[in-house]
Amino acid sequence: MKRVISLVCVVGVTALITYLAITGQQARERADRLDRALMDAEARVIQLEADIEAAKQRLAELTQTRPAARPPTSPSHTAPVVAPAAPADTATSAVEGVVAGASRAADSGVAVTVARPPVVGPLVRYAAFSRPGLTNLVRIEGTSTIHDWQVEGHLIGGSAEFGPGLPTRPGAQATPGTVDAKVSVFIPVRSLKSVEKDGRPYSDAMDEIMYAKLLEPANKRITYTLTSLTLKEQPRETTQPFLYEATGNLFVAGVTNVVTMPVAVSPDPTGRLQFAGSLKVRMTDFNIVPPAPTVGGGAIKTGDEVTLRFAWWVNRLGTGQAPR
Repeated sequence: MKRVISLVCVVGVTALITYLAITGQQARERADRLDRALMDAEARVIQLEADIEAAKQRLAELTQTRPAARPPTSPSHTAPVVAPAAPADTATSAVEGVVAGASRAADSGVAVTVARPPVVGPLVRYAAFSRPGLTNLVRIEGTSTIHDWQVEGHLIGGSAEFGPGLPTRPGAQATPGTVDAKVSVFIPVRSLKSVEKDGRPYSDAMDEIMYAKLLEPANKRITYTLTSLTLKEQPRETTQPFLYEATGNLFVAGVTNVVTMPVAVSPDPTGRLQFAGSLKVRMTDFNIVPPAPTVGGGAIKTGDEVTLRFAWWVNRLGTGQAPR
């Protein structure tokens, strides 16, 4: 009887553990689907905003090109009073004075420049998207006293706006200097999973340690906001990316730091853009104490420095179709 009871207990405990494992996996899958749904919803909101702005711009253009209504004429209509023009001699004297002033400045060695308005073009809006063959990727690589480790995720949401200086087609010429750009990116913390070098899942326990270190309950997302994007190198071939230097605010675990990194921009023939880059940071810069598991008497130590790698695709908006 005791053996039967023991066997029943073992079977019951095994069934409970299996049930909890399955339930936990289903909960994680639901969370991933929710993150994807939220990212798609944000992309559609951005698309709707872009469509509204395009409609407003078109309405303004139509209003400007419509001929103004002329008031009816009648015998009692009073002709407008026109102020007399300045005498020709006065105008000529004014022009001669300006020319003389410029000549004196040139003789004195002072550079004379003609002020021109800056060339400013409309900002083109993009939203994050992914599809088979064009997958977003964020990867965190670190070290420990027993082996290297890596974490991966494929959810990168956000939006971007770029001026005319950024190339949107292969073979286009990029404008030298700083680009007029606005970029906002987010990564759901729970979308990050520890993986083997071949991409297979590594450890749920490590995932939970990571979420705790990133203060996930209070900080659901890692975010990045661009503050400057400057061209560093034009590609020599159309298949090569444009190389930029990006500076922005990186928010991790409730702490924001200013970071600068190289970014490769690769436009495809459809006008979509991929941004790829890498950055080395220290956990302690974000007030994160490197994990030191108690397994093995606390002999396992995690290195402070980690490498962040990413590949992010964005799709142009305003074409009447939401990114897929």
